[in-house]
Amino acid sequence: MNIKNFLPVVLILLLLISCGTNNKLARIQYGTRELSSTQQELLDSILSRGLDYEALYTMIGKIKPMSSVASFTFPVANTDSLKKTKGEVLDLTRNQAYLSKIEQIQEVVNTLNYPDLKFVFIPYNHAYSEKRILQLSVVRESLMNRVLHDKASFFGQFGLVPGADPAVVVSTIESSDRYERLRAYGYLFGYPEYAVDFFVDASVVNDQNGEFVERNFFQIPSFARDNGTFVYAYPQDHTPGKTDSTLFWGAQSVLAKYKEIRMHYLNQDSTLQSENLLNDFFYQEKGIK
Repeated sequence: MNIKNFLPVVLILLLLISCGTNNKLARIQYGTRELSSTQQELLDSILSRGLDYEALYTMIGKIKPMSSVASFTFPVANTDSLKKTKGEVLDLTRNQAYLSKIEQIQEVVNTLNYPDLKFVFIPYNHAYSEKRILQLSVVRESLMNRVLHDKASFFGQFGLVPGADPAVVVSTIESSDRYERLRAYGYLFGYPEYAVDFFVDASVVNDQNGEFVERNFFQIPSFARDNGTFVYAYPQDHTPGKTDSTLFWGAQSVLAKYKEIRMHYLNQDSTLQSENLLNDFFYQEKGIK
């Protein structure tokens, strides 16, 4: 073969090898390190809880900047005021088992790595008796950055700007003033601005006067159920309009496509291979708008 004809063939082969290598690396980055069967089962159960409920609209759809994935409650909170200044608070002989379970959850959460998504596992600031609630949330970073930009007058007071680490954002608002916390979560959960204003104002009235402000609820269905997942309150005299309609039908489109995908990832016992579903979704770039 003439050297002039041979060189293009070599270049094409090198290009194909390079593309194959890049595809393999791209596939690996969406997966996890090797997990035990127990860890895999835990991870799939956590992710399926998110996908079947409101977190679908953050994890696969680009509807909600942030969503709750799962909550975990453990009796590890300190109830002894005398221990507030102490370094040794928990009786580890009694509580180490709970801490080990939290560590197991943290370990599998740490393996998650998907484009534009960040999983945040933090404790709620307030405890209930001995119960400490730890909340796993998922954040779509591009949407959170947009909220931080559009609501700079609000989030700027905390020093939170686009590009901030989602864990820092969530931890900051979790420990903020009650009404600021409600407003911040309302914005990040993707509720319309009028609904956020109403909920905060109604909370003020309730706290000051002990008067519950009557309300209606706008319900957006999830796979698991039609009511009680992606939901927000609005005034009784308000008629849902274009903003609500756009949110509803955008979510419906995501849900319909998820139902088509989901049936291909079921185990024999009907549990969901949720990690495989997400891995394939991001690898194949089937982005649901």
